[in-house]
Amino acid sequence: MQVKIFGRTAGIVGGVALAIALLANPAVADPSSATDYRQLAGTGSDTTQDAMNGLAEAITIGGSKVIASWDARGSANIKTKATGCEFARPNGSGAGRTTLRNSETAGNAIAGCVEFARSSSGTTNVPSGNGVWIPFGVDAVSFVINQTSDLPINMPVGQLRNIYRCIMEDIAGTPVQPLLLQAGSGTRQFWNQQMGITDQEIALGDYPCLLPPAQGGTGLDPVQEHDGRVLAGHLDYLLPFSIAQHIAQGNSLPGVEDRRGPSDLGSIGGASPYATGSNPRTLNTNFPFRRDVYNIVPTADLGNSLIDQVFTGADSLVCQNTAVIQRYGFGAAATCGDTSLRGTL
Repeated sequence: MQVKIFGRTAGIVGGVALAIALLANPAVADPSSATDYRQLAGTGSDTTQDAMNGLAEAITIGGSKVIASWDARGSANIKTKATGCEFARPNGSGAGRTTLRNSETAGNAIAGCVEFARSSSGTTNVPSGNGVWIPFGVDAVSFVINQTSDLPINMPVGQLRNIYRCIMEDIAGTPVQPLLLQAGSGTRQFWNQQMGITDQEIALGDYPCLLPPAQGGTGLDPVQEHDGRVLAGHLDYLLPFSIAQHIAQGNSLPGVEDRRGPSDLGSIGGASPYATGSNPRTLNTNFPFRRDVYNIVPTADLGNSLIDQVFTGADSLVCQNTAVIQRYGFGAAATCGDTSLRGTL
């Protein structure tokens, strides 16, 4: 598609540094020591990795940290236990869930290597399922465009759906190119649901603007989620972005990489992604495309006292750290710690 060489004027929305006690216990990518093999190792979602890093630093039992949360991005391999357990880094909710399933499978090469998975997407409820999706926060997803793009910063839901169904190639003459996120991303799954499209339909070529030419389409390759740097030099690009991630990346939090690039976060149907009057910015928990975010544990481990203490119930250590969760852009989940959502790993 043609790329426009002029654009609207927009100020760069800078993050506000948080001068708070977190600085004394900074969150970092991966466990703070590569050989700090904590009792509860987890992988998965890019969306929640920073919040879980913050919780991993804040939560201690008997003076010791117990959560080791491994980022979706980083070195090719990670090592989660002192003996064995070196494997390819999982990138995204789907990959984290697969890793947890393999960890629970006797004889698998990584059996016993992780205890939980981060997930930004839920599951179809299967009461007999072998996994439990435990909510800990609320997120919402909007779109981002280049700050100097002529594309509207406020779009109705129907317009976004027409863009992702390849019905609209421009808005009032301004070209628009929708982008997909990487396979296995929980945010990709959630956004596609809101757009009324499926990966199966995309693969069949129903939406050519979402497939690259190598796959018979007119679009582009999928991009890493929550990385607005892909917008640089492209005024026609549009892609989904977690509002919580966008807020956290702008809050100058230790260990959180600012990947927003030249992105502006859009409003949908007139609803702002930010809570009215919030400074520093916080999530509008009434945003149209909102979702719970989860930590997944095996159903069989619900009786484990450590799993129970850390993850389950409103009195869990995770749910008692609401301030940390909100610091990373998420809203408080009314059902934090609930164990009723079961599914298949």
